[in-house]
Amino acid sequence: MRELVFELEYDRGADPLMDVFGNNPELTSTLIASFVDHDCCWIVERFVGPTSALDRIEQIRCEDEGPREDTTATTCNAVRHPTVLERSPTTLVTHLFVESLHTCDSIWAIAARRLQPGVVIQSRRQGYCQDFRLLVRSEENVEVFYERFQENLKDGISAQFGHLGSVDQWAYDSLSGVSLPEEQRLTLRLAVDNGYYETPREITVEKLAEEMDLPRSTVSYRLRRAEAALTKGYLGRLTHPAEE
Repeated sequence: MRELVFELEYDRGADPLMDVFGNNPELTSTLIASFVDHDCCWIVERFVGPTSALDRIEQIRCEDEGPREDTTATTCNAVRHPTVLERSPTTLVTHLFVESLHTCDSIWAIAARRLQPGVVIQSRRQGYCQDFRLLVRSEENVEVFYERFQENLKDGISAQFGHLGSVDQWAYDSLSGVSLPEEQRLTLRLAVDNGYYETPREITVEKLAEEMDLPRSTVSYRLRRAEAALTKGYLGRLTHPAEE
């Protein structure tokens, strides 16, 4: 097996879905996708972030009217069938079945037409960047696929090639299924951004509490709950901690 890795960078206003990520730096998503045949694909994507951002994501992904996510400069007439698999205040999981890919020049459509059957696609979004990892059976037509989808990217989206090579490991993220309450997630992000997890630590819990204008006990509790959830998630014992 071979893997193709590349990244898309979006300008503000180029894609409504990516604008939600750009406006919410703490919002992330991971997806896995594959193809039923040359004309159909399925995509399962997990979004984790603030409730307001997830509301907007659900609207864009699932409503028939309104802005649609699109990377191609040409008109795409593929038919989408979205389903919400899971929804909580901080997590949204969607299933998207797409057919009539022959009418489209999206990344998904070109991969279906150009690459060998059996392709598996992983992707991660944050900010205005989307990373892709394609697992393919061989390098046949990979160069043609990469060149073709770049040619069809609309203005405001650029592609950066990563690498094409052998597969050393399957980069499954066991933490992608861990949902943290918004209070814990924001506290954890502030701790990371301020060097709490550096060695030596660059900030104390007391200073974090001062910055958040919260009692020290509250900040300490949120960090401990978040750390416990992430540790259990990494070891495969997923939990869904609630703020108490």
